[in-house]
Amino acid sequence: MSRIFRLLWMVIPLTALLSCEDDEGVGSSIQPSEDVLSTYSNKVDVVTSSVLTDSVLSRYDYFILGRFRDAKFGEVAAEFMTQLDGRVDGLYVPDTTVVSYNSAASGILKTLLTDIDASYGDIKSITSPSNVVVDSTRFYIQYSDQIFGDTTAMQAISVYELSSPMEDKKYYTNASVSDFCDKKKFLGQKNYQLQNKRVINIPLDNEVGERILSAYQSGSEIKTQEQFNKLFPGVYVSHTFNQGTFMQILVAGVQIFYHYDADITTTYDGKSVVVKGSQVKNKDGKYINPLVASVFLSANKTVNRVNVIQKDDLTDLVGSLNKEDYTYTFSPSGLYTAIHVPYETLMDSVKRYAPDTTKVMLNMVKLTLYRHELNWNTKLKASSYLLLMSKSKVADFFYKNQLPDGLTSFVAAADTAKNCYSFYITASVQNKLRNHGSYYDDDLVLVPAIRVAENGVVYYRQQLWMSSTMFYGATAETDSLRPRLDVVYTRRE
Repeated sequence: MSRIFRLLWMVIPLTALLSCEDDEGVGSSIQPSEDVLSTYSNKVDVVTSSVLTDSVLSRYDYFILGRFRDAKFGEVAAEFMTQLDGRVDGLYVPDTTVVSYNSAASGILKTLLTDIDASYGDIKSITSPSNVVVDSTRFYIQYSDQIFGDTTAMQAISVYELSSPMEDKKYYTNASVSDFCDKKKFLGQKNYQLQNKRVINIPLDNEVGERILSAYQSGSEIKTQEQFNKLFPGVYVSHTFNQGTFMQILVAGVQIFYHYDADITTTYDGKSVVVKGSQVKNKDGKYINPLVASVFLSANKTVNRVNVIQKDDLTDLVGSLNKEDYTYTFSPSGLYTAIHVPYETLMDSVKRYAPDTTKVMLNMVKLTLYRHELNWNTKLKASSYLLLMSKSKVADFFYKNQLPDGLTSFVAAADTAKNCYSFYITASVQNKLRNHGSYYDDDLVLVPAIRVAENGVVYYRQQLWMSSTMFYGATAETDSLRPRLDVVYTRRE
């Protein structure tokens, strides 16, 4: 790829001097010579290349699961590790709460016995619970309609128990599964195809449910999330069969169904009675224990969790990509487009018509990159937003929930009409010119991002979903499509 900078000067002198009207109508006042302004416009080509990124910060509202092979970028697999929210404060098993039909709280419905035998009245209370028995345990997954790939492909999920708890720290998508899971505790597996109901239930051994429920029964010494994590460290959810699809998982966790016995205070034919749950009969005279409940422990944002992205080594691919006339971004955690913004070359272009840069005011410095439509995979979509910043600052930017400041970081939305992204870096270059701070960085990268608006607050997350953007490079045959800086500045005489 050529490293030669081209400079094109389009000089637009301001031939008409500014004037103001005299209130007395005498005529135009004469503008002092030191206030004469001339405006110029330059264009500076920049050099771009494709560079590797090994990981992104895994701070997301969803999990990704699946495997996909792209014709250009190779295979990408997405799995996840997560703890469960133990809800150690306020959760008791068995649940003896009596609730009405429209209650937001969980518990035993007060009309439950009436539905079995009309002679029963409402349940008044449930006391002396005993004999908790786990009926079934499952890992529950609810995924969104954001699906990438072939929904008809038969696939498989395997669930393993973590062998050690995850630490309280920031995790990246290149996290090592072997640091937390030795795969010795296989919990369950499920073959599936993605369906409209958007739910996958993976049966687990009931030993898991019994162990978890022991934390909430009478006599349990588990009082904190840390203690719960030692009882059940969490799960590693692995995609284990076939390829072709990614799904976004919105809700995940362990659901446990159980029944128990207890004394039920109610009425029968209008008379107060206490009946054992195990002794309730239906209208056919058969025993039916109505005391059935469930517990759902969520893998939500309050616990440690990480999306693990595994991909083919792109090192050799980058070398071949940089022989092309294009550069790329690819997510999750694959490629950035690197940009060298040449300050000295930029200043040389300015000095051609303004040798004394102390008299220069930069009105606009705009970096524009033009997008090429992907020509090998129509399922990959270009990023709606791109962030521009130093590669070394990417991790902290997202970890600290920073916003583009116009000095060290910048944002551009896709201009679908012109098929380009434009970054305004005026303030950063002006500060560099005035020596007001070390904000300016010659070498920057384009980071695929998503824009999030919550409760009136806008912030950006690094793109984790499958996406790719293809840019024209510095050697593009059409001059107008090459990445460039457009500079407009005013020189004071």
